[in-house]
Amino acid sequence: MNLFLIKHKLKNDFPLMREVTWAHPQRAAVMVMLYPKHNKTHVLMTKRAEHLKYHAGEVSFPGGVFEDDRDDDLLATALRETQEELAIGIEPEDVLGKLPVVNTRLGFEITPFVSILAYSPKYQPSENEVGEVLEIPFTTLLSTQQRDVGNKTGEVMYWFRHHRIWGASAKILSRIGHLATY
Repeated sequence: MNLFLIKHKLKNDFPLMREVTWAHPQRAAVMVMLYPKHNKTHVLMTKRAEHLKYHAGEVSFPGGVFEDDRDDDLLATALRETQEELAIGIEPEDVLGKLPVVNTRLGFEITPFVSILAYSPKYQPSENEVGEVLEIPFTTLLSTQQRDVGNKTGEVMYWFRHHRIWGASAKILSRIGHLATY
């Protein structure tokens, strides 16, 4: 997976533009981090802690709901949540693009931001939020794509080891995968 090509596509097709965000209880943002490790492009994801009320044990990107008293915009949400969940401080200039909003079946509007880092990030997962940190070879992950036949819509899902990645996270991975192919 060519990070240079992804950078080019992000800057040209999905440029980062900061916009005013109006508070809404179902507006959220996530941070997708791509980086080289062992001569392969990796993506960093988390398995959410099992004790959480919502989406416990699911694989996701760091992120969360927009908080109008703390965040100026959705990028600020993604940056804050990445810091809170993993103690990774992403610089705004390392965020190269904003993908289209992903809508969930529960009515959430998730805005994915994509950062390309020069190296594997050092992280310190929050025990309250993160059950496991997953550093996943991106091309290998994309090769596991299949249709979720247990779901009426037959949406895409992926596998990493024993972890199933589905829903909004799978939609986001699919969009990023297309950046390197067209």
